[in-house]
Amino acid sequence: MIDRKAVISEVEDFVREAVQKHDSGHGWSHIERVVRLALHIHDCEKSGDSFTIELAALLHDIGDHKFAAHDGPAEIRLILGKAGVGQEIINEVVRINENISFSKGKSDIPGSPEFQIVQDADRLDAIGAVGIARAFNYGGFRGREIYDPREGYVNPPSLGSAGSKSLSTVHHFYDKLLLLRDLMNTPTGRRLADERHDFMVKYLEQFFREWDAR
Repeated sequence: MIDRKAVISEVEDFVREAVQKHDSGHGWSHIERVVRLALHIHDCEKSGDSFTIELAALLHDIGDHKFAAHDGPAEIRLILGKAGVGQEIINEVVRINENISFSKGKSDIPGSPEFQIVQDADRLDAIGAVGIARAFNYGGFRGREIYDPREGYVNPPSLGSAGSKSLSTVHHFYDKLLLLRDLMNTPTGRRLADERHDFMVKYLEQFFREWDAR
């Protein structure tokens, strides 16, 4: 029987080091929030294995294509294998890592409870007040315009039909962030997403009033 607390501590140290070169919106504080959200959803839903959920939440950004060209799944298998984690759990953590991102689309294949919970937690951290802060932080990190009024966007946004591809940070709200509420997997995720989504809508209304000097 492995010492789960020791494994979590070892994985935390690995992830802290791995995300050092990420922007602050995708750094260790993001990982911590996703872990807390995932465990909160788990507690509310009474679903999934908490150890698998915590490991997957900690490791969900390893190998993120926005920051790294290395093989995230291979690194996950190495660190968890050395820690003595069972193959079934390792396979699930890798599967979550490989399929969690918004860019993978919405699969018709139902995910495990662990996958659904960690994906909800990651998506929740992308919306609301924290999500707004993260969006503009990442936009600055990439040298992106705050907003380009010359470019159109779809409002209300529609999955697969957005006319722009995040040409500015405000466009990113319509290309991704405003879509996430309707992609939540769990009742708890949907409940938490409602409030965060409404906050973003109000923020954008205020943003455009100020942008247009109204």
